Amino acid sequence: MVVSDAISRRNKILEIVVDSYVSTAAPVGSLAVSKKFRERLSPATIRNIMAELEEAGYITHPHTSAGRIPTDKGYRYYVDSIMEPRQLTPDEKEFVEGVLNQEADELGDLIKRAGKIISELTGQASLVSFPRAKRRTFKRIELIPATKTKIYTLLFTAQGLVKHSIFEAHDSIEESELSKVSKFLNEELEGLQLSEIADHMLRGVLGDSDVLQYLFKEASELLSMSHILDESDERVLLEGAHHIIEQPEFREAEKVMGLLKALEGEEEILSIMEQDLNEERARIHIGAENPFDDIKDCSIVISNYRIGSQNIGSIGVIGPTRMDYSRAVPAVEYVSNSFSRLLARLSE
Repeated sequence: MVVSDAISRRNKILEIVVDSYVSTAAPVGSLAVSKKFRERLSPATIRNIMAELEEAGYITHPHTSAGRIPTDKGYRYYVDSIMEPRQLTPDEKEFVEGVLNQEADELGDLIKRAGKIISELTGQASLVSFPRAKRRTFKRIELIPATKTKIYTLLFTAQGLVKHSIFEAHDSIEESELSKVSKFLNEELEGLQLSEIADHMLRGVLGDSDVLQYLFKEASELLSMSHILDESDERVLLEGAHHIIEQPEFREAEKVMGLLKALEGEEEILSIMEQDLNEERARIHIGAENPFDDIKDCSIVISNYRIGSQNIGSIGVIGPTRMDYSRAVPAVEYVSNSFSRLLARLSE
């Protein structure tokens, strides 16, 4: 019982330090802790417990202040063992559903909305990854003549993505021929992942049937010219970047420039989001847990969105380690689940 009480007191004091620092960005002293601690403890006892927390590596004190701030280890313990998530209110849930379910022409529009919603709910910059091509499933393609040689291409995936392009064919192609190729592709490619299409088409070109060889060859050439299967849209959308530069942690120009460079380059952020793509719950990467130097002063909260049981992309937020995790985690999880439900309806 004595040990349990001691742990309970230690956890409560760490919780007060984290919550206070998240709210004020100012180091937290023992006097501030005592004012928020319901149990009557002497100032000396509180100072002793804070000293124990510091010795254990959960809090530290800047050399310019007598107050304490959480360390990455302290945030991790807080998130894993102490934090009580603050779920969205009914009004906030209604706001999410209302904005997400507005009519949109393309998946990109929906992704942008999801990012803006998360940023607004959390006061952090949001990150939304586009579905990776290898995880998108072919649903339908349409080849539409714009002129005698220009062809408009529309590609639909089971995940709700609509890609389009217009290209110049080498020779004039009759509308009936385009219709035949479209019908052939829709029958031949249905259910394939986009990453499988190139190999499938090549095997068809090398096949035994002269008629099928011709169709495969013509269809392959049109797909190649259209660039409709290119993966150039595989990126991370960033919304609310101003939230980052408004944080006191990023007042130093060098620090904020390094972070913005990492966000603009996308590869580092995308690699973190990709490594968690098989996870079911929200993941939290805190400070030095991130593998890249430019974002070691940041935390990232990520939750996947999916079609059915297949995770195809991620939604999250990035901000200072002094992040309101109790708010960010449930917000990210709720929006990712709502986005998944929306994509499921669109793919029916």
